[in-house]
Amino acid sequence: MLTSQRAHGKRRKRIPKSLENQVLYKCGFRCCVCRTNESSVQIHHIDQDPSNNIEDNLVAVCSNCHDKAHTTHQLSRNLTPSRLFEFKINWENEIAERSSKSMLPENQGNLSNAMWTFVNHQRLPDLMSGYGLKFEPQLLHELIEDNLIDVQGNLKFEHDVNPTKAVYTIYDHYRWDNARRIHSLFLKAVDKLIMTVRPIELGAIWTKTQIKNLISPGSICFCFRGFMFQRGCSIEGVENRHAYARAKNIELRMLVNSFHIYGTSAYVGHFVGNSRVAALVMVKDIFREGNKLVISATPIALGSGFSIYDYSSPYPLKYGWAIGR
Repeated sequence: MLTSQRAHGKRRKRIPKSLENQVLYKCGFRCCVCRTNESSVQIHHIDQDPSNNIEDNLVAVCSNCHDKAHTTHQLSRNLTPSRLFEFKINWENEIAERSSKSMLPENQGNLSNAMWTFVNHQRLPDLMSGYGLKFEPQLLHELIEDNLIDVQGNLKFEHDVNPTKAVYTIYDHYRWDNARRIHSLFLKAVDKLIMTVRPIELGAIWTKTQIKNLISPGSICFCFRGFMFQRGCSIEGVENRHAYARAKNIELRMLVNSFHIYGTSAYVGHFVGNSRVAALVMVKDIFREGNKLVISATPIALGSGFSIYDYSSPYPLKYGWAIGR
């Protein structure tokens, strides 16, 4: 939308809200130059052409750095377009890496028991292939040699199990030591996927506008928040548990298949009732249901044992537990 404002002879074009949200999210809602925690940042056109609204030309800066970008000093290094672009790229890459690392169980503190205790063994191999990623070669080779898995990461059952047992999961089809090896392979794969894909932190964008601007079907997202798990009917020992996270007329919903849960504690204690979990999901759909915005997702991995005190996302988070932290 054109405005009457002009700069350097160029007519200013209003930056689309979707593009503005994308630029701000990538920089962690902070100034890319001084990286201040100042709550108010503005978007600056790197080439100083206010009509050139493309992402590579837009950088988030605080008011102080914005003034510097419009000022030339003879005896100091100026915020030239090339320097601004360098600041932008370096800071965006750092934010993405820090955010992804904070999602890994290994970074949840020395006393943490954080672990991916649900892994979607059906979807994860497809995602790994789609992103050109490989399972850990040595462990994969050993499991292939033992005829427990194929080269694509599809599991082969070691033995049959009566599904009527109280706690029945995919790992019951393997000897205890082999189940641990298989679980280890998939844990490493989840971490590799996170560090490659750089999931969107839903806690940083928990508004209807930002969600609609920044995610779409196929997006890989992460959140660390409370869910309500509703247990379903057991069919041949397997149940689909409905999981919901609701706040501010936004709902994230997914179906958790108990067959892919690792460990009795997770099966009976972590993914039931009200429970705070780390969730890596793939968006299936986004739609309205009355006044509510619904994100329908497929769980890729769910983690238990994560700590709100050790979760060090670089983003200002909108989770209830993060307010005032």
